[in-house]
Amino acid sequence: MTSLDAPPIRCFLSYARKDDVVMDFVGPFTESLRQYAYADRGRELEIFIDREAIGWGDLAQPTIRAAVRNATVFLPLLTRRYFDRPYCREELFIFHNQSIVDGVHGLLLPVVLLGDGYLTEENPDLAVQIVVERQHRHLREAWIEGPSSAPWRRTMLALAGELVDRVEVAERSLLTESSYEPDDAVAKVERFGLDTSHVADVISQVLQEFQHVLTAAEDDRTRAERLLPGALRLRDEVRTYERRVFEIDRLMRAAPLPIVPDASALHELVSATEQLLRSTRRAELTSVPMRRSMAAFREGLTTLRGAVNVVASWIRPPNPRQ
Repeated sequence: MTSLDAPPIRCFLSYARKDDVVMDFVGPFTESLRQYAYADRGRELEIFIDREAIGWGDLAQPTIRAAVRNATVFLPLLTRRYFDRPYCREELFIFHNQSIVDGVHGLLLPVVLLGDGYLTEENPDLAVQIVVERQHRHLREAWIEGPSSAPWRRTMLALAGELVDRVEVAERSLLTESSYEPDDAVAKVERFGLDTSHVADVISQVLQEFQHVLTAAEDDRTRAERLLPGALRLRDEVRTYERRVFEIDRLMRAAPLPIVPDASALHELVSATEQLLRSTRRAELTSVPMRRSMAAFREGLTTLRGAVNVVASWIRPPNPRQ
C-alpha cells in the first residue's frame, strides 16, 4: 500500500479554548498541517478540534489498536494555561495511558506554543512531566513570525513530516501484540480505595482549617501565613493522588477488571473547595500574601478536578485491547 492509498490520519487537537480566542492559532495551525502532510508526504489529515461536535470519548474509548486503522494522533497545543484546565489534563492522561498499553508511544505529539519556562524536569506537575519526556516541538518563534513567514513554513513542514513518520511506525507496531502486562491489577485497584479515603480525609481537614482561619484571623497577612501550610499539604497530597489515578487508569485500559474504583466522595469536596476559593477572591486581588497561599490551593484544586474527571470516566470502562 502506498501513502496515497492509506486512510486519512485522524488527529485530535487538545488546547485551552481561551488561548485561541486571543491568539487565533488553531485555524492557521490545522490548515498548514493538513496542507504540508499531503503536499510533502501524500497523507491526508482529519483533524478534530470541536469537543462539542466530536466528544473526546468517541476517540478515547476504543483502544488505539482499533482506532489506528485510521491512524489516531493526539496533538496537545500547549501554553501555561493548558496545564490549568482539568479537561485538557484528562485528555492528555487518557491518551498517554492508552498509547502505553498498546505500545504506540509516538502518537502523542506535544506542540509548545507558549509557556516554555514551565516545562522543566524539576516541575512536579505530572502533566508537565509527560510532556518533558516527549521530544516536543516548539512553535513560539514560528507563531510570532506569522503563518506567511519562512520560520512558520519550516516548522510546520517538519512537524507534518514527523507526524506522518510516527503514525507509520505505529501502524507497523500494531501488527504485533503489545508487551504491556500489568501486575497485581486487582490488588492495586483495591488499595486505591484506601488512597481515595485518605486524600478525602486530608482535603476535609484542610477545608475545616481554612474556614476556621478565615473567621478567626484579623488581617490578610495573618490569614495567609496560617493558610499556607494547609494549602501546600492539600496540593502535595492531591498531586500524589493524581499519580495513583494515573496508574489505575492504565490498569483499567490494559484489561477488564472485576471491580471499578469509586471516588464519588471527591465530587463534593471539589465543590466545597471551589466555594471556599470564591469566598477569598476579593482578598486575593488586594493582598500579595493571600495570593501566594491561594495559588497553592488553586493548583491543588486544578489537579483534583483532573483526577476526578478521569475517575468518572471509569463508570464506562474503556475497551481492553483487542
